[in-house]
Amino acid sequence: MVQRYRAVLAAPGCSRVFATALLGRLPQGMSSLAILLLVRDSTRSYTIAGVSVGAFALASAACAPVQGRLVDRVGRRRVLAPMAVGQGAVLAALVLAAHARLGTAPVVAAAALAGALVPPIAPTVRALLREVLEDAEVRETAYALEAVIQELIWITGPLLVAAVVAVASPAGAVIACGVVCIAGTALFVSSPLTGGGGRRSGEERAAVLALPELRALLGPVALTGAGLGCIEVGLPSLALHAGSRPASGLLLALWSVGSMSGGLWYGSRRWQASLETRYRMLLLGAVVCTAPLIGARTIPEGMVCALLAGLMIAPVFSCQYTLIGRAVTPGTETEAFTWVTAALVGGLAGGSALGGALIGSVGVSAPFVAACSATGLAAASALGAGWRAERRAGRQTA
Repeated sequence: MVQRYRAVLAAPGCSRVFATALLGRLPQGMSSLAILLLVRDSTRSYTIAGVSVGAFALASAACAPVQGRLVDRVGRRRVLAPMAVGQGAVLAALVLAAHARLGTAPVVAAAALAGALVPPIAPTVRALLREVLEDAEVRETAYALEAVIQELIWITGPLLVAAVVAVASPAGAVIACGVVCIAGTALFVSSPLTGGGGRRSGEERAAVLALPELRALLGPVALTGAGLGCIEVGLPSLALHAGSRPASGLLLALWSVGSMSGGLWYGSRRWQASLETRYRMLLLGAVVCTAPLIGARTIPEGMVCALLAGLMIAPVFSCQYTLIGRAVTPGTETEAFTWVTAALVGGLAGGSALGGALIGSVGVSAPFVAACSATGLAAASALGAGWRAERRAGRQTA
């Protein structure tokens, strides 16, 4: 295992890219909770706080493809650095609007604008890995490491917010998000590897969604996101049902730890099966790993099942990144990755809403049933798309 990851980090500039990207993306794991606590503290309304967080997430998803196109067209540094500064300024404005009690509309608008200005560091990293790492096996290990780092962000981000709130205030946590975003992005774009981009030709500008392989992935990605959104809502509900509110964070953390473990395992192996086959099998594996949560009722059961449910998440993402990297053409990589990010975030938002509605009307097991159904549909749609692609390839060869 260590040898394969060492090969990734030994590539010129890669270790610096991973380290600075981790810092630059850390606010992604902090912002939702920090904004929720800030708005709830100033308005005394969970409804307004939830709307603000939703506006932040949906604006981020909607603007991601536009950001990716800008990166491919004018260059990484010219897009990422101004967006980081802009987001820091808007987060400061959000704090002022919340403390001045200007009303719901300015607060929600500021949260949405902050979401629209999230620097697309993650898609940029994935595009960079495609450029820098020529060996396909090393590149796939790098994508696995990237998926593991994403989970690390979701674990450490809320913990940092909790620490800042404990010693300062929710406003301090929101300001910290802006400061970390600016500082981390500045370090990221200072890397020699990030000096590229901006080489996209006029003919390539509209070509990203014309790629059949990318279009075929968007549906399964959105369904996978919906399944994850259901689980994200279902785990805290399971903790509350078992009588332990503090266990909500523990179950979510174990879910991420399971994903990190699965990602490290996946990236350490040399796979013989094709990418399409692996992707479908990993999605089916995610269904199998999630299913035990349906019967969980106690905290110990939930802990074991949450850890198990996370095992296939990072491997699925790693495989997705490799499939996208294989499908796109030079100069369109960042936008392609941002389209997938938008599909995932949109699925997460829909899954969270569905899971919350099912808990109230059906019961604590319902979001996990929905998660299995959504991920199963993702596997079925991936199977159909992959089978048709392979069949076309077979006809052309014949």
